[in-house]
Amino acid sequence: MPRLLIERSGHAPQVFELPEERAVLAGRADTNELVLPDSNVSRQHASFTPLGDGRWKVADLGSANGVLVNSKFISEHELKHNDQISIGAYTLRFEALETKDLRTRAGTDLPSRLTLVMSRKEVELALGQKFTPAPEAAAPGRPPAGMADRRTDLAQRLKVLERENNLLTLLYQVSRALAELASVDDVVSRVLELVLQIEGVERGYAMLLDEKGDFLPAVIRYRDRAESAAAPQMILSKSIIRKVMDGGEPILVQDAADDARFATSESMMLSGMQSAMCAPLRSQQKNFGLLYVDNLSKRGMFTQEDVNVFAVIAAQAGLAIDRVRAKKEVAQQIIRMNALERFLSPGIARKIASEAAELKLGGENQSVTVLFADIRGFTPMAESMRPEEAVEVLNRFFAAMTGLIFEREGTLDKYLGDGLMALFGAPLSAGQDAFNAVRTAVEMQRALDEMNRETGHAPLHVGIGVNTGPVVVGYMGTSRRMDYTAIGDTVNTASRLTALAEPDQILVSAATRAEVGSGFPARQLPPVQVKGRVAPVDVFEILWRDFQPV
Repeated sequence: MPRLLIERSGHAPQVFELPEERAVLAGRADTNELVLPDSNVSRQHASFTPLGDGRWKVADLGSANGVLVNSKFISEHELKHNDQISIGAYTLRFEALETKDLRTRAGTDLPSRLTLVMSRKEVELALGQKFTPAPEAAAPGRPPAGMADRRTDLAQRLKVLERENNLLTLLYQVSRALAELASVDDVVSRVLELVLQIEGVERGYAMLLDEKGDFLPAVIRYRDRAESAAAPQMILSKSIIRKVMDGGEPILVQDAADDARFATSESMMLSGMQSAMCAPLRSQQKNFGLLYVDNLSKRGMFTQEDVNVFAVIAAQAGLAIDRVRAKKEVAQQIIRMNALERFLSPGIARKIASEAAELKLGGENQSVTVLFADIRGFTPMAESMRPEEAVEVLNRFFAAMTGLIFEREGTLDKYLGDGLMALFGAPLSAGQDAFNAVRTAVEMQRALDEMNRETGHAPLHVGIGVNTGPVVVGYMGTSRRMDYTAIGDTVNTASRLTALAEPDQILVSAATRAEVGSGFPARQLPPVQVKGRVAPVDVFEILWRDFQPV
């Protein structure tokens, strides 16, 4: 599969596998499939499109800083193996990996068993014997002397080969059967069906551990269904279970009555088994339970080769259980994250997801930049609309503004009727929080201008206030219902500036102006008296229509 090797100075290289049948968008915004967080990368910078037969092209999507392939600016370019694509601070090397020779496909008529057909000469060579033609019989109808013994020995060796061939076939079946199962129950049921194919196995069971480390009810299978109906319950050997779980190694019992390891085991005698094998269901250091098979009527039914194969099957089942549970956990995390990100910024969603077990009320002192935006005159405007139309207008406004906040690594604190509050610098600082907040305010005003031109309803106008300073930020509320928010004088002042802002105006405090420096054109207004402050507050208006992004 073709891929991109992504490199950036000071960061570990990463690999992005290109899908086979769809285009991939790359840019700074989280909405892209390939996210390249860098200020020199546009929100939607470039696209990678498949052309068929493993060929791909890259195209510039009108980015501010362009796309370079092998140090040359391009608008569109068909990629060759090892082409170097430069996007902002990132270098992406295209690798046109050929995987045809690595893929194999089984035909629909593949037999369920592997069969080895050998001539007599090949059999004897495999057994380490020298092949010699059979001498002529001493008398018609009677074999030469010693021929019967050689035939008996050969038959025994062939029987051993057949048994080993059956075990290898079983291993092959296990690897295929467990690969795509989607639940732990399916894994347990299938592996029991497979181990019952081992010669001499009459019954088997699997026992899994719950979250507390206790055994769940055993899953039992019999080779003979009639025998299963006649045996409603199964006595399990506690000695075998304890030895396997404590030691973590497989156990072979060839003669239960004569095995010194279990001479004092009452459950062993009650179980009635004569030969048995038991192995742990494990994956790395995680123990999921155990797998057991036995024979009730005959001793010495299982060999060391049998238990070796049985242990491999149990290990493969453990890996399958681990994979199924890991997939389930990932799916649950995705569901939780998707639910959180409907209401919270990606930063807050990730923080809550990672600290879910440690969430508690309280806050911490932190320097942030607070942004308030409020629609001017929306209440009388809404009176002339149908309720559903007013809701639609608000939702369109909030969707556009929230996307801009998230793109600048801000956190949506809350919606306030026909306005909103956002934080920059909490829960995590991006290093230029005041700049990001003011840049977001500028982009809000420009986006609203564009929305007004595209819609048929009365134009919307917002006033925006921005302030920077210390706040207490954290989880506020009760143990049953808490919100992540900020409180303090910095928040109150930002709210007051918003109330003073005229439609289409952005007002920032002196603290915010000092943080952004000359990054935005601005003019100082006369100091204003705000509620809650004794001294007048210095205020600056951001001339957003004159701002030209670098």
